[in-house]
Amino acid sequence: MKSLEKGSYSFSSILEVSRQLEQDIIHLDFESLNLHERVKSYFRFDLGKIKYVSECNAFILFHILNDSLINIQDHIIIDHGAGIGFFSFLVKRIGAKCISHDISEEYLEGIKILAKELNAEPDYYILGDTDILVEYCNSNMLKPTGLGSRNVIEHLPDYAQFFKQLSVLKSDKFNSVITTSANIHNPIVKQIHRKIHSKYETLGSNMDMDNPTLDTANCGMKLRSEIIKNQFPELDQKLIEKLAKRNRGFVQAQIIERTQAYIQTGLLPVLSQDSTNTCDPYTGAWVERLVSVKEYERAAQNAQFKFSIITGFYNTQYHSKIKNIIAIILNKILKLNPPFKLQLSPFLAMKLVK
Repeated sequence: MKSLEKGSYSFSSILEVSRQLEQDIIHLDFESLNLHERVKSYFRFDLGKIKYVSECNAFILFHILNDSLINIQDHIIIDHGAGIGFFSFLVKRIGAKCISHDISEEYLEGIKILAKELNAEPDYYILGDTDILVEYCNSNMLKPTGLGSRNVIEHLPDYAQFFKQLSVLKSDKFNSVITTSANIHNPIVKQIHRKIHSKYETLGSNMDMDNPTLDTANCGMKLRSEIIKNQFPELDQKLIEKLAKRNRGFVQAQIIERTQAYIQTGLLPVLSQDSTNTCDPYTGAWVERLVSVKEYERAAQNAQFKFSIITGFYNTQYHSKIKNIIAIILNKILKLNPPFKLQLSPFLAMKLVK
């Protein structure tokens, strides 16, 4: 596919490239490749909604590029939390340079294998947290022009810190487009995510993306109870469970500190007021964290970014005709930019400009 020329960054032109990539992905015999099972699981998961994934990736890339005046080959775009690299491959297919970044070595190794098969190899691979990404770019005199991030920010331990880290990139102009399915403003989406929080707290979570079986060992209440029991074995089980419940949304060091304060004062720890949000107490990774646009905006502005909201859209590729008809109608309403667009949008999409 011929790369885009300056001035041709229309959504339709980017979507055309994304659709061709989609077909190449569909016809790729990934099962025969030497990929980690987690990568294969992720691949199967995305294949089930590949048309929507393609549209979302084109949407993100379009909004990174749509106010750009430089040639496509002069762009360096970060695929933040790259997963198995479908966005990275699109960036390469349109002719830009790409940095694939993830905290998972298995995923980055998977991207390398898939990229060769798809003739869309990223220029740089960076393993680690955002601080490592930024340090690599700055120390190697890389000046990224954009960042695309899809369904990652709701898991980050600290999104405000993430924005501040991005703000020190030595870029002349930098557009970040960040989307998350955890839209607290849409009442239906909010309720779905609260159920996910509750499931993690009491039952566990599924570690395999295309397998709904829950891993009961990875259960919020259980993990926090174990932390308290190991540190304070003198406490009885009922009290441990009460303390574990009141420490939802806190990490190990905080849980120990708050429990120690209870032992000294007799006052139970104050419950987090952060909706029903809960996190892995060892890593700090949030479980589909619900955050308001105002909170994201405040954090972005504190990091010296200009902040704006982009209207999201619904998947129209369901097997159910009724679902597709409803989705098409909702998308037409969203295109009218109604005052209640945040409440109607299926996901949040934010643009941060430096």
